[in-house]
Amino acid sequence: IEAGTAKFGGKRPNKAALKLPLRDGDIERDDEAYKGAYFLNANSLTAPQIVDQSVAPILDRAEVYSGCYARVSLSFYAFNTNGNRGIACALGNIQKTRDGESLGGGRVSAETDFGVFAADDDFLN
Repeated sequence: IEAGTAKFGGKRPNKAALKLPLRDGDIERDDEAYKGAYFLNANSLTAPQIVDQSVAPILDRAEVYSGCYARVSLSFYAFNTNGNRGIACALGNIQKTRDGESLGGGRVSAETDFGVFAADDDFLN
């Protein structure tokens, strides 16, 4: 707490004035999947390691999706940048524990979106 307080000039700011990573799904999302639930915004500059229950790497991105169950490592830190103050959440690694009901429509593969591109193709015409 002291490390975070130092980001705010040694004083504990009013919680209402801070940006926080914990979100209320009833207020911030117009989606039935979030009804009656809270969610957390977590970001990372580097891709997390993703493993299965045996800690074996999951290489197929389709195995991990919005709605599967997982354990995640998170780090919380204070920020005070250009007048924006708050607590942020950094995503560490992910361990998928089991499948669940998909919360989204899914993602289209790059192969579906694009065909083979030849350097001599004139894509402007």
